[in-house]
Amino acid sequence: MPELPEIETVKNSLVANQGAKIEAIELRRIDIVRRQDFPIEQLNYKNIKDFTRRGKYLILVLGHSYNLIVHLGMSGRFYQLNAEEEITAKHVHAVFSLDNGKKLVYEDPRRFGGIYLVKNRKQFFARMGVEPLSEQFTPEYLNKITRNRKIAIKSLLLCQDQVCGIGNIYADEALYAAGIRPDRPAGCLTAGENKKLCRAIKQVLQQSIDLHGTTFRDYRDGFNQRGNFQDFLKVYGKEKEKCPHCGQFITKATIGGRGSHFCEKCQK
Repeated sequence: MPELPEIETVKNSLVANQGAKIEAIELRRIDIVRRQDFPIEQLNYKNIKDFTRRGKYLILVLGHSYNLIVHLGMSGRFYQLNAEEEITAKHVHAVFSLDNGKKLVYEDPRRFGGIYLVKNRKQFFARMGVEPLSEQFTPEYLNKITRNRKIAIKSLLLCQDQVCGIGNIYADEALYAAGIRPDRPAGCLTAGENKKLCRAIKQVLQQSIDLHGTTFRDYRDGFNQRGNFQDFLKVYGKEKEKCPHCGQFITKATIGGRGSHFCEKCQK
């Protein structure tokens, strides 16, 4: 599933279309619209005022009460093409033609994602946690949400109502960078460990953004191009490969129902 760095990369790829007007909408599957506060036709002839992101959601702001919110699910893509380019992908569900000679394409073979037509953005995201790249995400905040918690720290990082945007890949990578086992009870982390973890999360996410995200199979950026961070992963997907630091084989275990990768020697 695309996580924070992938959605941030898509946003950055598309931001040049800010100010463009939607001239036509082709909705090929009605069921891909998961919430409809207004008819999708009302987006016609509206300018895209901003591209932004909240957690794993891409947001096209088209005025105070018109927001087109996209979630890519497991396999979705949202990218631009030139107006004259033929769409050859099999699973395209929506196309937004713009007045700047571009069109925005929503593609999702497995259809776990969707489009949300939202009037009140604040209400839609009301239950989402702190953005990990924001100033509000601090060691003190981690101390607060981990205190007296028995849940595994890996599982806590995946709770979108506590910290939004982190998924399996970046939780594993950040915990490795911080030297913390993913199955440790969150409440056992010291203030010093939370400080290391806070720093590691920010560093890993930013590095992935700088490298345009992680592509294993489906993910593409806003230009329909692959990311590069998969070439720099230390533990995720590296079961039975050697730890780049100590040489011990990477372990894979199920934690909170999720496959988790870590080094038993380097992570305590």
